[in-house]
Amino acid sequence: MKPSITQDQFEPHVRIRKLIYRLSFWVLCLVLLYALVRNSDWTQTGQLLLEIPIGIILFCGAGWLLSFIFRAVRFQSEWKRHEKIRFADALQLTFIHNAAIVLVPFRIGELGYPVLVRRLIDVSWQQCIRSLLWLRFQDGVVLLGFAFFILPFLTIQIKLALAFLLFAMFLFSKKWWLKKLKSRQFLVSQLRSFLHQRSTSWGWLWSVLNWLSKISVVTIFLQSLTGLSTMRSLQGALTGELSALLPLSGPAGLGTYEAGVGVGLGLPWVDVKLLMASVLVSHLFFLCISLTGAGVALLWGSMRFKNFKSKSDISHA
Repeated sequence: MKPSITQDQFEPHVRIRKLIYRLSFWVLCLVLLYALVRNSDWTQTGQLLLEIPIGIILFCGAGWLLSFIFRAVRFQSEWKRHEKIRFADALQLTFIHNAAIVLVPFRIGELGYPVLVRRLIDVSWQQCIRSLLWLRFQDGVVLLGFAFFILPFLTIQIKLALAFLLFAMFLFSKKWWLKKLKSRQFLVSQLRSFLHQRSTSWGWLWSVLNWLSKISVVTIFLQSLTGLSTMRSLQGALTGELSALLPLSGPAGLGTYEAGVGVGLGLPWVDVKLLMASVLVSHLFFLCISLTGAGVALLWGSMRFKNFKSKSDISHA
């Protein structure tokens, strides 16, 4: 297995420049977060937080962890043609990769995926990058599909009609697409190599269940903290997750996520700014669960490595 590229391999001026870029963006996002929450009603948010039943808090936490399980199963499905991956290893990779994404600005943490995959199975960098692009393509399609049906820009009748029309067009043009994918044109060959040996249709199901779990529990938690209607809370939770698709997002999504939720709530700014503390508390709640899971995954991985090393030393003694 080839060694991965580390920060120490860059020239000093390149490392300093990257550090300045990251710190600058952190500062900008934290300023945005401060501007959003400084006029919030923190007293009301604290009272509502204390009034949330413990059962709802546990349910939301369990639902958030369930989304990681769906992602781990999808990861197993993604690579099952190459090697059988244990569920525990897939879950550990999912937690660690997610932590890298949310903690590193500019979504640079996404690049940790190839490194983590190559530690589990013997595949090329190119295969890992294709896999990452495919998984993000799936996530984007699923989230945009949710947005199409949930966000209030068209009537439900028009949405259903458009969905039926798109499905019919895909169904009747399937033979043409399959024939086109067999041609030798350069762009088509690149697309064919990108789609080759991807996960089965079950991968789409796991992606849907992942986002359904996340958006549902965020909606419940937001509704408990804001007192808004279920639909308005759902729209805010969805646009908050959509903000993560942007190439530029704050560290751990701070600032950009709150702005996304605020847009989705669809309320006047006078009302939205009072609710921003609740949005931030909800964000921090689920962020703590994710980072705690990543910490447990790292601890478990280090313990496994120590146990393996001790057994290896005993066998060679």
